[in-house]
Amino acid sequence: MSLLGRNSFVRSCIPVLIGICMGIALNMMVAPFLDDLCDPIDTKDTENLIKLRETKMVHELDTKNKEQEPGKGEVNDQETESDGNDFYIHEQKYQREEIKDGKKFVRPRFASTELGIREKLFVGVLSTPHTVNSFGMALNKTFAHYVTKTVFFTNGKSGMPPPGMQVISFPDQDNKKLPIHALKYIKEHYASTFDYYLFITDRTYIRGEKLYELVGHISISEEVHMGAILHRGDQGDTCTLDGGIILSQNVLSKVYPKIDSCFLKSEQNPSLAFEACILQTANSKCSEKGGDKNFRSYKVDDFEFDDDITSLRNDAMFNSSFSIYPMPDDISLYKIHRYFCQLEINLTRQEIQKAKDSIIGLSEFAPGGKDSLQWPIGVPEAFKPNTRFDVVQWSYFTDTHIYFDDDFTNIRPLQGADKQDIQEIQQIAFDRLNSIYGDNFKQFKLVNGYRRFEPSRGMEYTLDLELYGKHRHEKTEQKRVHLLRPLGKVEIVPMPYVTENSQIHLILPVYESEMGDFGNFMEGFAKTVLETSDNSYLYVIFVYEKKKGKSGDPFAVPKTVIDYHLNNHPSRKSTVTWKVLETSEKSELDLLDYVVRDLQSGDLVSVCSIGMEMDIDYLNRVRMNTIPNVQVFFPISFWQYKQNMVYQKPPYPPGVELGQRYGHFDVDSYEHSSFYMSDYMNSRKHVSPSDTKKTSLIDLFLKVQSLHVFRAAEPSLRIRWKLLDCPVRDDDKLRCNKRKSESLASRSQLAKAVFDYAEKKHLSVEEVVKSAKQLTNTIG
Repeated sequence: MSLLGRNSFVRSCIPVLIGICMGIALNMMVAPFLDDLCDPIDTKDTENLIKLRETKMVHELDTKNKEQEPGKGEVNDQETESDGNDFYIHEQKYQREEIKDGKKFVRPRFASTELGIREKLFVGVLSTPHTVNSFGMALNKTFAHYVTKTVFFTNGKSGMPPPGMQVISFPDQDNKKLPIHALKYIKEHYASTFDYYLFITDRTYIRGEKLYELVGHISISEEVHMGAILHRGDQGDTCTLDGGIILSQNVLSKVYPKIDSCFLKSEQNPSLAFEACILQTANSKCSEKGGDKNFRSYKVDDFEFDDDITSLRNDAMFNSSFSIYPMPDDISLYKIHRYFCQLEINLTRQEIQKAKDSIIGLSEFAPGGKDSLQWPIGVPEAFKPNTRFDVVQWSYFTDTHIYFDDDFTNIRPLQGADKQDIQEIQQIAFDRLNSIYGDNFKQFKLVNGYRRFEPSRGMEYTLDLELYGKHRHEKTEQKRVHLLRPLGKVEIVPMPYVTENSQIHLILPVYESEMGDFGNFMEGFAKTVLETSDNSYLYVIFVYEKKKGKSGDPFAVPKTVIDYHLNNHPSRKSTVTWKVLETSEKSELDLLDYVVRDLQSGDLVSVCSIGMEMDIDYLNRVRMNTIPNVQVFFPISFWQYKQNMVYQKPPYPPGVELGQRYGHFDVDSYEHSSFYMSDYMNSRKHVSPSDTKKTSLIDLFLKVQSLHVFRAAEPSLRIRWKLLDCPVRDDDKLRCNKRKSESLASRSQLAKAVFDYAEKKHLSVEEVVKSAKQLTNTIG
């Protein structure tokens, strides 16, 4: 840079530097005067200064302490002076609240209990011992599944209650006091469990779904006392139990303290006694309205369904009513329930059609116009795969077989639910074609059929049907039909609460052919249970086969192994028990019948097998997935492939590795299960002694409709490879041979083994496969 350029740059910066220096100097001179103007209070008045700066909480604490202490100006030991200042800080020490009555506070198990969330609707039905099995049962079947809880009340013993119904009988024979007894029972058992309580007689038909929807739209903070109005002229209107009365929790909470006074009054009928009790104790009068909703009821006189339904069908008040009363007999209850179910179906179809028309109309304004609509209308569009691995595969089927149903099956016969599903789809398609083409076809024949399950839509079908006309000279026609069985509403199945603290009794049958792997099982049990103090017990059953001329104890070594591990854990010696059973044929039910005598009905049992790897996660899964009187658990275990087929050379890993290359989940294995002994003993009654040998444990539980058999893949349940010993019976032999063929290795691994063997022996692949088939047939 030249000298002239430097001088010009310095000259341009001089004004900037002078301005900065003057600004700093001016600020230093003016700053003291600005501070005095901003502080209107004398700085010496430290008490007022502190009051401006301290928060409301500190100021209130200061005032409170000064009022409690006799000396206002004195500083106690809770006040700390600051260096060079006259103000001080008040410190509040934490004081733990004293536990009243020496009881520790325990939080509720459920969040809903702590938050005060209640169930929605309780229904109390006033019945008699003579009608509870007729009217009561009809009422229970028609609406009980819509509401939360239903209890039937009778005066006098009603004998054996119908299955699935809770019947409460009172010794008082006075029918007028029955609703008062019902209120007292609710006070003792369901005082604060529900938001609303409905009281009816067993001669009332209730539309449960509509009624539940009604109370769902009323605020729980309102005092609700509504029902079917009975007009009594000069005596005033009141509500009747024949049509139904709804009380909210707010009203009933006022009734409970004075419920005993209701027994002193005498009224003409139960409805008047009930209303008088509510009026006396809660000072509440019944009306047709609760919140902004109306309770719609319809009274029929001398009702005869077949004669009266023609005129009632056109009555808007009748069709919109929540309750119809009184019913002459239980058959009329069923008939009128069928009528309202059909009415709801028709209304639903009309709403669906309106929604379709609305979607079609709005599609004109959407991108793509009407061409953007998916079939069927209102159903989510089909899944679009991103890669070839995401493609949802179609399965081909005929009238008798289905092809490529999964990755492991080429062809299998149609049976059970699959066969019924395909037959129903074909008939629906044929009926639809007949309705379109004027009923011109007499019969049909399936040419091709395809189906696939679309996760976002449901089950899709494509059918090629050959249609035959009603006359012989008519030519046959082929039509392609697309159908969709859409997914319904997904609902969460309620299950009882279970914990991971339950005690498990592991039942382990040991046969003479499986003794070689018993040591590995005990080592895993010792690490998982004995060393961790898990709440599990092992029940070993040594199964002796009835043979002539046998000498010595074949289970001497396994018994020594048990003693060895128990001696290493002397505090857990009661954890393992072994018994001896002698039999000529393997039978799961005979084995469990032998165990029943040593266990109680409330014990949780898990059936194990030699070769499984004991894992604490699996034990906890057993505790969570097994629910008494509700669910039994049959896990799908992971079976290891034969190690010399999977690994190239030894040494092989000591445990079972989880992966597609090392094994597979055997869906045909039912060897492992868990259940409660009470469920087993109840299910055992359904099997006769003659069928004990040929009935498996899974078949036993499938016969009981009240029990849910839960099947799921369990990664924590791993089984080491072993050669399966298939039974002689034909019904189990086919399934066992299928398991044996799939347990050796995967298809790719078997193919590689065939090619390697053919190359080593200088044979063709066809010769190797042919010799393998001959060997398989010989063994089978």
